[in-house]
Amino acid sequence: MANTNSLLGDLLVDWQLASKQQMETAVSESLNRDLPLGLVLTMLDIVDSETLHSAIAAQSFLRDQLISSDQTTQAMTLVRKKHISFGLAMDLLGIQAATKPRNRLGDYLVESESLGREHIKSRLNLTRQTGLNLGRVLVTLADAHHDLINHALNLQEKVRMGDITRDEAIDRLYSARRCLEVITHVGHEAIETQSRLGQLLISSGFIQDKDMELALCAAKEQNKMLGEILVELNWVKKQVIIVALEVQRLIRSEKISIYHGLEQLKNLRKRVGVSEGVPTPPEVQEERNLSFYCFLKLANVLPGPNAQAAEINKRAWETQLEETWQELKAAPSSPRLPEDVRDLLSRCGFLSDEQQVMVQRAGRTYKLFRERRLNIEQALIQFHVAQSSSAEPGQWSGTFPTLPVF
Repeated sequence: MANTNSLLGDLLVDWQLASKQQMETAVSESLNRDLPLGLVLTMLDIVDSETLHSAIAAQSFLRDQLISSDQTTQAMTLVRKKHISFGLAMDLLGIQAATKPRNRLGDYLVESESLGREHIKSRLNLTRQTGLNLGRVLVTLADAHHDLINHALNLQEKVRMGDITRDEAIDRLYSARRCLEVITHVGHEAIETQSRLGQLLISSGFIQDKDMELALCAAKEQNKMLGEILVELNWVKKQVIIVALEVQRLIRSEKISIYHGLEQLKNLRKRVGVSEGVPTPPEVQEERNLSFYCFLKLANVLPGPNAQAAEINKRAWETQLEETWQELKAAPSSPRLPEDVRDLLSRCGFLSDEQQVMVQRAGRTYKLFRERRLNIEQALIQFHVAQSSSAEPGQWSGTFPTLPVF
């Protein structure tokens, strides 16, 4: 029986939306590919995006104790059988949620004056389109400080556990935001010192102090940049220098904390090691080999079953889409696609001009992902932002555009 602290995966099994074996496979795939569980569930055809959205909404109602566990199960059973939204299922069953304030992250951020309500609304729209949670979208787009989002989530959990009241959580978050602003501005000089390239590399374990001293002397004598010297000496990989400089930029532009930046660099060190010749872990390479079919699926771009030719099975469809991707990649960046590419898209089920333009736009975002200029979350966000504005994907302005780079 589901309870207020149940994880989403456990709830999906309880509601018979996924089997235990399917969930174990999805969790393993999530860890191996470093993908959010929700995206993996969609990619593996275990749960469709609309049902997943309903499950997340149901989990929120359950955690906030707005409806009982039995009522949640009844509503999700109807969602599964009728393929309707959780809200509609509640209405049809006559389930009335308790009349008390919700403990939603977006509400906390608005009421603590951390972000505006309209801004949160636009980001919530992105969460529905991408399948990512709100906190992840806000941090990825650098809308709010990573530490502030983590603090808000911790306070949210305390409210749900009954340790503090909702009003106390809002007050604490407001104070934390103000404190973070003061610390950030007052400690600017200290931040400049702690975020120097050499210090970041030492603190994250890429190089030792004594070696850094030698590198600094060599850089001064040869009138070269420190990063350039470290690469020439083969002490630090060029890609690591690129990431460290990006971390430095984000710290100094007050988008992330030094702690968050160092955590990212330490995670990178665990993945790629500290010397040349350390092989790239398979899971990192796998993420980059995500097929165009899977990307379109995660982006909710694939046409419905009725649009597919009956004789095309999934594997053949994936092959055709991969061929289409190769043609899209080679096609000139003009509004009008070449006729051979349009023919390929039509055979894949993308019949209208609108659908074909959408796939073309997705292909350009996917190219940034394949080139390791965006991770999968950034690529999905970038695509939907471009799609909503009918523009081509622009330069990434969120966090860590170069991670992972191997």
